[in-house]
Amino acid sequence: MPARSKDVAGLIAAATVLAFVVAEPIIAATPRLVVHPVSVPRGATVTVSGKGCRAGDVVYLISPPFAGHAFVQHSVATRARSSGTFARLVAIRTTIRPGRYLITARCGGGNLGVSAALRVY
Repeated sequence: MPARSKDVAGLIAAATVLAFVVAEPIIAATPRLVVHPVSVPRGATVTVSGKGCRAGDVVYLISPPFAGHAFVQHSVATRARSSGTFARLVAIRTTIRPGRYLITARCGGGNLGVSAALRVY
């Protein structure tokens, strides 16, 4: 095998190994957002938890039923732990209309990319 072909083959092998090393943490950090309980009366409290943010990031949880104004109207903030996970107790507004609402999250300057559904009655 000519020297140039060996160099190219070596670079391809190194790039393949690097791709797996870099991709593993990305795959392991698949974003997730969960609300519990999933159905509550107005004025109740829910726990919103998730993963997928960098350690120490401020995480903004956003949904119309939330009482708060941390980032935009109806948002609350928490901070991601060293593992990238987060959790926060959130008060549901007493004046919200009954219905189904989506909860979204932002961290690291962008959307987390997932949502959770909450039913308020």
